[in-house]
Amino acid sequence: MPPQNPGHPVDEWIIYVRISDDREGRGLGVERQEQLARSLHRTARLGGRILTVCCDNDLTANDKSSRYKQRPNYNRMVALLRGRPGRRGVITYHTDRLHRSPRELEDFIDVAEKYSVPVRTVRSGPIDLSTASGRLNARIACAVAKHESDQKSERVRDKAAQLAASGAIGNGGPRPFGYTRIYQGEGERRKILRDDINPEEADIIRQCARRALDGDTMRTIVRWLNTEGIPTSTGGQWTQRALTFVLRSGRIAGLREHRRQIIGKAVWPAIISEETHQQLRALLDSNQRSPGSRVRIHWLSGYVFCSRCADRNDGRGVKMRVGKHAGKLKYICPSDEGCNGRVIGMADLEDLIGGFVVGWLTDPKILRQIAARQADTGNATKALLDRIDADERRLVVLQGELDDGDDDDLPEVVASIRRLRGRVREARAELAGLSAAPGLRLAGEDLAERWDVLDLDQKQSLLALVVKRILIGPAVRGRAWFDPDRVDIERAYEMSHP
Repeated sequence: MPPQNPGHPVDEWIIYVRISDDREGRGLGVERQEQLARSLHRTARLGGRILTVCCDNDLTANDKSSRYKQRPNYNRMVALLRGRPGRRGVITYHTDRLHRSPRELEDFIDVAEKYSVPVRTVRSGPIDLSTASGRLNARIACAVAKHESDQKSERVRDKAAQLAASGAIGNGGPRPFGYTRIYQGEGERRKILRDDINPEEADIIRQCARRALDGDTMRTIVRWLNTEGIPTSTGGQWTQRALTFVLRSGRIAGLREHRRQIIGKAVWPAIISEETHQQLRALLDSNQRSPGSRVRIHWLSGYVFCSRCADRNDGRGVKMRVGKHAGKLKYICPSDEGCNGRVIGMADLEDLIGGFVVGWLTDPKILRQIAARQADTGNATKALLDRIDADERRLVVLQGELDDGDDDDLPEVVASIRRLRGRVREARAELAGLSAAPGLRLAGEDLAERWDVLDLDQKQSLLALVVKRILIGPAVRGRAWFDPDRVDIERAYEMSHP
């Protein structure tokens, strides 16, 4: 829509003010900009009245910044300019208050040309976007502002890397659970001075770590946290993702991470030991499900295998799945992977295996054997941790050589990095196998009395202590009832029952 009267003087002005970084949250920067803009309107005798002030405080105009988001009052200003073509103009402190992105500037030029919008600035003077030279000057100013933003972003990234290398605290993000954060100044973006251990939350982290290494799943621990009314550092409820992030992080072990890599010691105190951190990290990494994988809702799922298909999948066998057969839930060998020739009642199988688990885990001799076997993993765990630590230190050195080395050496350095990363992955997988062995906390003489009230995760933890897998053999023709002789239980390791 063309302006109704292009020659008519502007009778309404919109003041636009913006500041990218208001750490104290007091709005002093935008207030100064508004005062100067009002002074320009008065002293330059621009005429008309001040219609409104559009203020975007603590919002960056750099579209490459991690803090970038839509500026609501900038959008409001543009809408107001469209509302009265040729009758409204903009006053701002400097052109970089309006734009630091050439993409946004081009959109604004289209609006200014279409609706005859004059622009006046305190620092840069009039901006005439109706002429080619005026548009050129605006584009040059925006390009300079963009260059300054890019340079600032580089300095911020370099500063973050420097802080990480020294183990210092990055100045951002919510308060980490387990720590009391000490600030300087006020407002959301105040400066962080240090993190001190919060005794109550630190004790909760240690309990969660101990339970995870004892075999409890994230789901069980999250349920416990929320039932006890323990909030996250932001006051919300716990989720499996949030708990996994906390327990997996190097922060709680007093280690500094940068771009998801441990790069050294941090300046804040540790809540758990580095050894516990490595065990947790290996355990949690090994428990990550691939996209589309099924979540277990029956405690025997993943342990029941078809005996006919035991040699398939490189000897791993075919897991039987829960499905309905003749109106009842049963474990069935799937047709897509297996023979579809094995079916067994789920309820009867659970009763049989439950009795087996309870029988073994209420026997003091068996409990002593399992405890001794888990204790034997201590030396192996320490050796793996030492190997992982040495390889990760070497990776940091090689990464530096990759960034600063000669081009002729790059192929050899890249090959060494790949080899070391492979070794670390293998060591972590082996460590996860040791760390994942559940403890004996749930076992004991009264297990038979408690068995029926245990949840799925607790039953699976106990099952893993004594059972490797359950093989289901063929049914005997003519037997319509549950036949325990079809069930072959492979134990987790050799144990001698009295």
